[in-house]
Amino acid sequence: MFHLIKLPDHRSGFVNLSTAYAWEAWIQKCLPAGLHQDVQRRLISNLKHVLVGLEMKAGLIVPHANQGKLLFESYFHMLNFEFCVGMFSICEGLGSALWLRENGLDGSAANRIAFEKWKPSLTKKFDPESKSKLVADVDTVKSVRDKLHQDQLGAREKIDWHAFSYDKAFTPAARAMRCLLSTNASDVPQETNLNVE
Repeated sequence: MFHLIKLPDHRSGFVNLSTAYAWEAWIQKCLPAGLHQDVQRRLISNLKHVLVGLEMKAGLIVPHANQGKLLFESYFHMLNFEFCVGMFSICEGLGSALWLRENGLDGSAANRIAFEKWKPSLTKKFDPESKSKLVADVDTVKSVRDKLHQDQLGAREKIDWHAFSYDKAFTPAARAMRCLLSTNASDVPQETNLNVE
């Protein structure tokens, strides 16, 4: 039996790993100096909760991929999709903050930063030598995230649920996460499962 609760040792299941508070130091180290105080506070609050949620999703996704028969298959695909949505949010938040400061802005004007603008800022900081394929992985994460937009029903092709598979969705998103976490690695919560291959 597989449980999504905290259990004693030697039981199969997800045990909560880190707290949202434990992520604050890593997020702060990744953010550039000079953001408006309220913008930085909100961004840290948003990202730390997304990161804890991603730990839970990874805690379900990886065992199912390795052992099988833990989740209904459609739920497994949706968890892979949700992991990509959360991962995109992390990339967008960090990348937008970096772009703002590169352009002399502090975020207080509530600027909307397009994907094409913040992605180079993100990769310049977290994968400057392109060793980790962050550019391609962020593109994949965005592609998966965008597949369920329902704003043009008449124009939408039938959704290919195989695009939400472990290999096509979770693996590139998890690799992108490990790339981000390799920067300021000493500030990453020791208990996290997000930096495990």
